[in-house]
Amino acid sequence: MEEGHTYSEGDWIVHSQHGIGQVKGVDVKDISGEKTSYYRIKTTDSTFWMPIDQMNDDVLRSVSTPEEIQQAIITLQKPAEEMSSNYKIRQQRIQRALVLNTPEAIAQLIRDLRAQQRKTGGLNTAERNAFRNLKQRLVEEWAIVKGINTDTAASKLDNLLSL
Repeated sequence: MEEGHTYSEGDWIVHSQHGIGQVKGVDVKDISGEKTSYYRIKTTDSTFWMPIDQMNDDVLRSVSTPEEIQQAIITLQKPAEEMSSNYKIRQQRIQRALVLNTPEAIAQLIRDLRAQQRKTGGLNTAERNAFRNLKQRLVEEWAIVKGINTDTAASKLDNLLSL
């Protein structure tokens, strides 16, 4: 993350593990006698605190631009890439998309997992969970960036995945 980059209350962010959240404020916590400032971030399901001095782009980023969401939509419309038959390689691919934490990487994985699901008749538990969670993350970010509700974004995504 660039030096001095800060978020303000009300800013929307994307955490690599927790997904979409909104900065609700800055809290100072005294832990073992040391005061540390944290962003308080509210997601759909929970609230978490992110130490301000430990932030980097690998973990936390601002929501995408409309152009980045449009690129994800274009990616969803492209032909799927076949997933490896090797479970470990598929899991590495899921982890790579989580680390990249971009709408395009997530859209590509969602598209390819959906194709895998159609081809094999189902996904294993880890793939099913990744598909569901990443799909929800993309829907939430799409809705925020485009100014639409999540049901509309989910419907649009489902339509793209059904093509």
